[in-house]
Amino acid sequence: MALFLGSCNLIPEKVSMDDSRIQPLIKAARSFDRTSFGFTQLPISADVRWESRPTERYDAMLHIYSKTSRTIAFRKTATGFKWTGEQESFQGPKKYTSPDGTFNESITLTYEVENISGYPTNRLNITYFGEDKRLANHESLSLEYIKPILKEWGYEV
Repeated sequence: MALFLGSCNLIPEKVSMDDSRIQPLIKAARSFDRTSFGFTQLPISADVRWESRPTERYDAMLHIYSKTSRTIAFRKTATGFKWTGEQESFQGPKKYTSPDGTFNESITLTYEVENISGYPTNRLNITYFGEDKRLANHESLSLEYIKPILKEWGYEV
């Protein structure tokens, strides 16, 4: 069954960062001014999954797992692909327990120019999962506020 689903492009395909089939996506992803919005540079090597089957919300998607984990959405254009949104998660050192289990705390940045995940478009959305009193229960976290915390966690943003 997994072989069948994989051959139908229903399961994201494992690829490398230098796979020629995803180079147009990587090029489009690099067009996003990621550092201005707190996103890290794309890694040179990573665990990459590629969704090549179009959906209503995107035409292709990359899932890139390295020091951070990120999901990047794309739309097909006449000349290739355009970047339409990205979500990057930074894992913190502390654990917390929820009804779904025990997890590391995390800060997630989301920026979309098309509605992909339900966050407001054309603005940086920052969410925190965990119990750190500096971050928990804040309705609106700013990039300036979280940058020192991400640095404390070992990330260069």
